[in-house]
Amino acid sequence: MPAHTEAATLVFPAVNAAALDYLKAARNRGERVVCAASVANDEVAAAAGELHRLPSIHDADFAVRFLALADAQSVVRVLCPVSTVYAFMTRFLAQRRPELQLIGESPVQQQIAAHRALMARAQRLLPLVERCADGAPSLSLREVAGVLRQASLIYGESNDEKLAAMMGIFARAQQGDVVEIGSLMGRSAVVLLYLAWRHRIGPLLTVDPWAAAECVQRDSPAALQSVTDEWDYEVLSEGFMLNLVPCCADDHAHLRLPSEAGFAVYAGGEPIRSPLGHPVAYSGTIAVIHIDGNHDYAAVKKDCDLWLTRLVPGGWLILDDYVWAHGDGPQRVGDALLRDQAGRIECAFCCGKALFVKLRH
Repeated sequence: MPAHTEAATLVFPAVNAAALDYLKAARNRGERVVCAASVANDEVAAAAGELHRLPSIHDADFAVRFLALADAQSVVRVLCPVSTVYAFMTRFLAQRRPELQLIGESPVQQQIAAHRALMARAQRLLPLVERCADGAPSLSLREVAGVLRQASLIYGESNDEKLAAMMGIFARAQQGDVVEIGSLMGRSAVVLLYLAWRHRIGPLLTVDPWAAAECVQRDSPAALQSVTDEWDYEVLSEGFMLNLVPCCADDHAHLRLPSEAGFAVYAGGEPIRSPLGHPVAYSGTIAVIHIDGNHDYAAVKKDCDLWLTRLVPGGWLILDDYVWAHGDGPQRVGDALLRDQAGRIECAFCCGKALFVKLRH
């Protein structure tokens, strides 16, 4: 008689992040999970409540111990998040306990599949990148895939089409500063920083106060206004800095200030210190600006009224969420810009919900 009658999934060896991810997801859907490993792992043991010890798959008593644990815990499924063990268990279960289901793919096959899917995404987006580059030398397929992969690791709402358009327009951007208003955790900032370096445009300045008072969307429905109540602004700030660490950039500085105060610092013309403490000198003229701060009409208008005074001829504005389900602030500002500044605009298009506007030379 087994000690447990409720069917369980056995995670073996439960020694890595994939094991923890499965454990968390399984518990959320009410699935009973048993964790086992041949080595100690305090993190998994704490998360699982118990980490059963099994011999190495190469030990003589592995089969007896494994099958005894499976019977005692009413195991019906086995997850192996380590490639070598997965390959072994494929043969072992087929021979010794074929009724046990080995779930998931081999981790190495998962990586291969993920890479192929990423390259397919990049291949699909490459024509868009090239159209937005309008004949200028643009990124290779490998570069597009690399940018997408890095951006996908960071929480944010910039979608593939918007990022592809950004990759394209940088191919024909002027030299000058690159500015972002509203950074959240850095998805678009990482892309901007790479593109500014790749095309030798200029340093990146990001501006985000990470403060509740600046984030509430007062023009939007109440349900959206309350979303920011759950944000931990110190985590957002720290997360942004961590996400930018691999860039090791001395050509990026951040101002944790509201947009208007950030503009005053920028307009002052003094170097601004990078997260690593090095002074970053800005020209005071903007080649590309991504405005993605508070989406209330008054806030978007103020951002444009301030920062676009520094946008150079031939410069690009990326106005995020021009098409937005929760309000029309960016669209109203964008439409007014397209109407009132028509004579200064060389081209404009909407992609990935953002409005892209290029000034005439």
